[in-house]
Amino acid sequence: MNVKSYFGLLLAVFIFSVFTQPVYAKPQGVPLEQLVLTLLTPSIQEQINRYYKDKLTVSPKFSPFLGGTELNVQYYPSHIDVKVTVIPYVGPHLDVGMDSMKFRVDNTGVVMIQEYKHIRDYESLPNWQHILR
Repeated sequence: MNVKSYFGLLLAVFIFSVFTQPVYAKPQGVPLEQLVLTLLTPSIQEQINRYYKDKLTVSPKFSPFLGGTELNVQYYPSHIDVKVTVIPYVGPHLDVGMDSMKFRVDNTGVVMIQEYKHIRDYESLPNWQHILR
């Protein structure tokens, strides 16, 4: 390879590297709210279990991606405050109540419950009365 060819190849590589824009992977269809709910699911479920253990014989679940879940996220330099409202259910999505929780996630990833409020109860269907305490 002569000097002209080598210089031309080097120039082509330089131009290619300068004008090529980096490509970053972007999540498709997964908003930040779904990510926050997914990461907080164990903490949310733990609070639901604590509240309903004296009210029901089974532990209700919640579905972060079905209707009824509201999320408010506030970012601070040292932590993130997350307020979430959920509608726990039993069986085939039979709503048992509405609950609001506020979590603080510190800059090390530790999740702490700040507040739990039971907003309301929903009436149980007759064939689900057996789960009431």
